[in-house]
Amino acid sequence: MEIIKDIGIIGAGPAGMSAALYLARSKSSFEIIENSMPGGKLNIITDIENYPGVKLIDGISLTMNLVNQLKAFDIKITSDNIVNIEKNDDYFILTGKNTYKFKILIIATGSNHKKTGIKNEDTFIGKGISYCATCDGFFYRNKEVAVFANERKGYLEALYLSNLVSKLYLISDIDKDDEEGNLTRLKAMSNVEFLPFSKITDFNGTDSLESLNIENINTHESKTIRICGCFPFIGELPSNFIAKSLNLNMTKGYIEVNGLMETSLENVYAIGDVTNNPLKQIVTACSDGAIAATQANKKMAKLRH
Repeated sequence: MEIIKDIGIIGAGPAGMSAALYLARSKSSFEIIENSMPGGKLNIITDIENYPGVKLIDGISLTMNLVNQLKAFDIKITSDNIVNIEKNDDYFILTGKNTYKFKILIIATGSNHKKTGIKNEDTFIGKGISYCATCDGFFYRNKEVAVFANERKGYLEALYLSNLVSKLYLISDIDKDDEEGNLTRLKAMSNVEFLPFSKITDFNGTDSLESLNIENINTHESKTIRICGCFPFIGELPSNFIAKSLNLNMTKGYIEVNGLMETSLENVYAIGDVTNNPLKQIVTACSDGAIAATQANKKMAKLRH
């Protein structure tokens, strides 16, 4: 099926959904496309305490609030995975299960997890190794799992899993809390065993992951932990496939934008965690979306005349 709209939003995290909300009352037609679940990384945050006007909310609830707000404006999120993009004189042409033609693009693709590079990692992806607690945590309900984490994002994933699993081994190569105290929360949980200054050396199993070998980086003492699943979180990489395809200017893989969310290519905007903006928070993602949508709508008004 071919879909032709004025503006295409690629990604339905808080940045993309914010952009959609700001376009809802405009004269511009638009499509918002997401290849996974709406909300993106919002879905793994247990407690949000710094979103203006909201004292405390969990990420899934905030996601549903945004999705329901979109529904109130009769905005539907299209589920599709874009595998190719081209540019002709008038349109950006994106290909997934559908073909899309947009005059203006807003890239809100966020970021993905890095792989560890440990032997057998690829063998057990989807068979015990996962990089998304909200996507796959359900499958490990009341089972024993391991999480490798050394920063806020990984600690948040571990907090989410701790409410599902019978036991969680938290492996870290450091013993350093984040600004929100998430590591302290994890240490206080009865079903969490913290293993600091350690690294995973081997993923073991036959048809699926059965155990991990871990090594203390100070003493070099090794031991084996029997688990059903492992969630390694060692950082993120921007999801910049579209940016690369369009040869946008990037810094360390992140799309360069100015204060109006404009990229190096005319009629292309980028917002949220895929950009080189230094602060990557929910509130800044929503701000990016509002700015990009407003600028894109102004640009479409000029293109109509």
